[in-house]
Amino acid sequence: MRTDKEALADRLRQIVSSEAAEQFLDELNGLRAEDVAEAIGRLELADAVSILQALDSDLAAYVLIELPTETARAVINELPDATIAHYLDILPMDDAMDLREELDPDRFESLLNVIPQEDAQEIRRLMSYPDGSAGQILTEDFVEVGPDATMAEVIGVIRSGLEEEYETVNYIYVLSADRHLLGVLTLRRVLRAHPDAPAREVMNANPMSVPVEMAEEEVARILARYGFTAIPVLDHRGRIVGIITADDAQSVLQDAQTEDVLKLGGVSGDAEAYPSLSIWQLVKRRTPWLLILFVAEFFTGSVLRHYLGSAADDDPNSTLSIIAKLQLFIPLLIGAGGNSGSQVTTTITRALALGEVRSRDWWLVMRREFAVALIIGGILGLFGFARAVLPGLGWSQPLPLSITVGIALPCIIVWAAVVGSMLPIGAKRLGIDPAVMSAPFISTFVDATGLIIFFEVARRVLAAYGLVI
Repeated sequence: MRTDKEALADRLRQIVSSEAAEQFLDELNGLRAEDVAEAIGRLELADAVSILQALDSDLAAYVLIELPTETARAVINELPDATIAHYLDILPMDDAMDLREELDPDRFESLLNVIPQEDAQEIRRLMSYPDGSAGQILTEDFVEVGPDATMAEVIGVIRSGLEEEYETVNYIYVLSADRHLLGVLTLRRVLRAHPDAPAREVMNANPMSVPVEMAEEEVARILARYGFTAIPVLDHRGRIVGIITADDAQSVLQDAQTEDVLKLGGVSGDAEAYPSLSIWQLVKRRTPWLLILFVAEFFTGSVLRHYLGSAADDDPNSTLSIIAKLQLFIPLLIGAGGNSGSQVTTTITRALALGEVRSRDWWLVMRREFAVALIIGGILGLFGFARAVLPGLGWSQPLPLSITVGIALPCIIVWAAVVGSMLPIGAKRLGIDPAVMSAPFISTFVDATGLIIFFEVARRVLAAYGLVI
């Protein structure tokens, strides 16, 4: 059953300090960790910590790993070591590894000394594999039998195991005494085979497997391609060290796809949930590419300046001369606005696709993007002003024109951010796929409106210096 996360978040805010909190928390314990995590992610930090500590430990542990990295890191910093150690003990080891990203390395190491030694050793084994490899997302909790085990014995192994003992029972792995992978049994084959049939006669003797050093994204694509729910992972000697399940592979692919989509829009960084990123983090993700593109667009203006020559300097105060010089900056300004708008549109469209943002969040999104655009616009505005006015940078334009560029750039970027953030949300509300219309429309719209903003700013700035266009 689907849960209304916004309604759930609102109710969470109301019950944090209410007397009915205990009853409502009992209701929460019946919900899925993913839904509770999304609702908690919309709360203030203090409220999120209070709710998490009040939840059943098992649910709280899974909620914590479902939170976006930045949110989880903030929450973990408020939790005592004993609580985090308890969560590490509850979680499967591949999920416990996710907490490593949110914890300070020294604190994580100290927690490994607190949890049961068997769990700590398993985590350390996973940590020994290269970052981004199959070894870091595998789980050692799988069903294994020997080649002489009968189908009745295989079913007995599955039945006797605790519910949380195995990550999946869809596949049963047949291993030799030295843990080499001999074959794999599917649960369907086990149930349909004769109870006395040995595993060696029923198993698939040529199962697909992956090496432990293989990149996790490549493993995920193999799982997706063949529709497996799990795949065995082997060390360099052919011994099984664990399995990777489809849910972990799906997370890897989703993160990879998100990063690829954001890179196409000129946004760097990891695949973090949009609501969990601070304004400063959004600025850091977008500014580098904007600056690179900003510098590249100076060359277009240089080409225009080359062909304009010195004709515009014969009567520098004439209207035609001023307009000619203003044209030098049009590619720079419109390009910056279009690039900034594309970044915002790409980010919000992806967040909508993943359910991180909804149409009702428009005001929150616009406030964040307005603040981010002010900072980025200010940075680019200073660069643009310096590029226009300083002789050493090549253009050496009059002060009124340079001031015009310094003011128009932030205005255009802020406008592009507002349009770029609201366009996909508006399209979503109207039932239109934001990905279809946002990118083409934002470029065209910002080009046209950006010119209006530029010339209106120029008209007012130049008028203050007694110049007319």
